[in-house]
Amino acid sequence: MITSGRRIQLLLFGAALMFTLVGCGKSVGPTSGVVRFDDGTPVTSGSIEFRRLNDKSRFASRINPQGMFQPTSQEGEIGLPPGAYEVVVVQIVLTEDLALEAHSHGNTVPRRYADYYTSGLKINIAPNQTKRIEIVVQVEADQ
Repeated sequence: MITSGRRIQLLLFGAALMFTLVGCGKSVGPTSGVVRFDDGTPVTSGSIEFRRLNDKSRFASRINPQGMFQPTSQEGEIGLPPGAYEVVVVQIVLTEDLALEAHSHGNTVPRRYADYYTSGLKINIAPNQTKRIEIVVQVEADQ
């Protein structure tokens, strides 16, 4: 017969085993990255999306004010599995109602980076790679 104390121990052991096997959120490959302009300044807003070439699966993230992001699958898994990816960086800047001195978004990401057909951004993730991803976009000359 199992005592109530033993039952609690078994339940706690089972819960610990489940968390060990399942985890609190699965991650694979690089789990973070930075997107910056070729002059070294970070992209301070927007989103980034990675599309794996072999199966078209997508991984996306918001970009924080320091240019940092965490690629996440549609299932909520953080990280990029090994493979070749196309990359887009999308930034929507609404400034029509702001005075010029109130524009604090930094450089603007050129529109060509918002489309897989024109972005030209590609990245390969090697097996066992965990190093932070770095994506560089060019600053438009007429800004």
